[in-house]
Amino acid sequence: MPPPSPELADYLLGEIFLRLPPEDIACLLRASLACKRWRRILADPAFRRRHREIHRTPRVLGFFRAMSKDLPYLSRYVPDNPASRRPAGCDLPGWLVLDCRHGRALFATPSPSLSTEVILDFLVWDPLTGEQRHLPRPSPPPTQHPCSAPPPRESATTVAAMGGHSSWPFLFTTWIRNSGYITSTCVYSSETGGWNELTSIDNPDVHIDDQPSPSTLAGDTLYFCGSMTYTFEYQLGAQRLSIMDRPPLPQQYRWKFIFLISMEDGRLGCADMELEPSLCLRLRLWSRETAPDGFAHWSPGRGFEVETLLPSGALLAPRFTRANPPLMPKADVCGFAEGTDVIFVGTNTHIGHTGAVYMVQLNSGKARKVFDGLDVVFPYTSFCIPGFVFLQLLMQLVLRGREVFQVHDKLR
Repeated sequence: MPPPSPELADYLLGEIFLRLPPEDIACLLRASLACKRWRRILADPAFRRRHREIHRTPRVLGFFRAMSKDLPYLSRYVPDNPASRRPAGCDLPGWLVLDCRHGRALFATPSPSLSTEVILDFLVWDPLTGEQRHLPRPSPPPTQHPCSAPPPRESATTVAAMGGHSSWPFLFTTWIRNSGYITSTCVYSSETGGWNELTSIDNPDVHIDDQPSPSTLAGDTLYFCGSMTYTFEYQLGAQRLSIMDRPPLPQQYRWKFIFLISMEDGRLGCADMELEPSLCLRLRLWSRETAPDGFAHWSPGRGFEVETLLPSGALLAPRFTRANPPLMPKADVCGFAEGTDVIFVGTNTHIGHTGAVYMVQLNSGKARKVFDGLDVVFPYTSFCIPGFVFLQLLMQLVLRGREVFQVHDKLR
C-alpha cells in the first residue's frame, strides 16, 4: 500500500481558498464546514485581508430605497439574493436613508423630544453586523438648524469609512443650505467624537434639490450633485468646499439631474441618458479629465444603447417621432455602486405602463428587474463576505465553549 499523501500546508490551502470565485459564497461556506482546520484558516483575519487585496471589487449585497420621504419615514433594505439571511431584507420604520458607503448606511430619524418642532438624529448602521452608532447633532449655523425636519429639503449627508470597509471609524459630512445664497458643510469624525468648523461658500444662483440623492467619493473628495447646474465638491483632507460645472449636456437636458459616479481608475465621472439624432436612447458615461494646464473638463466616454441593455419590453412607452421629440428621456439612472460596474436604471412611468428599476452589470450586460416603480437607489456594497461573518461568529462560539470547559475542569 502506498504511503498516504502528505497534507498541504496551511498557507497552500489558503492560496487555494483565495482563488475560489468570490461571487459564489457557498464555496467558502462548504469549505468551512468540511473540517475544523479549514474553518480555522478561513476565519483567520489575515485570510480576509488577503481576500480583499486579491478581489478588490466590492460585492453588491443589496440596496436601500426610501419608501416614504415624509414623516413618518420608512426605508427598505432589499438584498441582492432574496434567500440571503445576513443581511436579510427588512423595512426600517422611522428611518430615512440618506447615503450608503463602505458597508455602512446613513439615516435620519426623528429624535424623541417633547418639543413641537421635529428634531432629527443621524444614525450610522452596519447591516452585516447590526451595529448602530447615533451621532451628536452639529451646532446650528447662524440662520439654519441642519437637523430640523425634513432634512432632504435643507441638507445632504454622506458617510465614508476611514481605513477601508473593515474598520468602524468613519467620517460623516453634512451639506447645509444656510440661506438661498450660502451653502456650508461640516464633518463629524468618529475618532474624535466631534464636528469640525463650518466651511461655507457663496452660491447665489445654485438651487439645491429637495430630495435625498447619493453622493460620490473619488479619492479623498466627496461630490454631491445638489443642483441642476452645479456640483459641490468637498476635499476631506484640506477641508475645502467648492463648486464645479456639470457636463455640457444638450440644451433640452440642461435642467435634468445627472448621476455622479466614481470611475474604475478613481476619477470622478457621471452617467446620464441622451437621445441621439437616430432617436436611440443611450446611457453615456462621462469622466472628469485634468488638462496639462491644470484645468479640468468633462470628457464623454463609453455609451450603451438602453434598449439592448435592458430586458426585452422594458421600455414600453410611446414611440419617439422626429416631429415631436420628448424633452426628457424615458429612462433615468437612479443608482450606481461605487467601485463596481453595477448601475441601476429606472424606466419612467407612462400611461398604461408601470415604471421599474433594473440592476445592470455594464461589463457583462446582465440586467434584471429589482422592483416596480421609480426611485433613487442606494446600493449597499461590502468587501466583507457574509460567509466570513458566519465563520467569525462560529469561531467565537467555539472559543467560548472551550472557555466554559476550562472553567468546568478547574472547578472539578
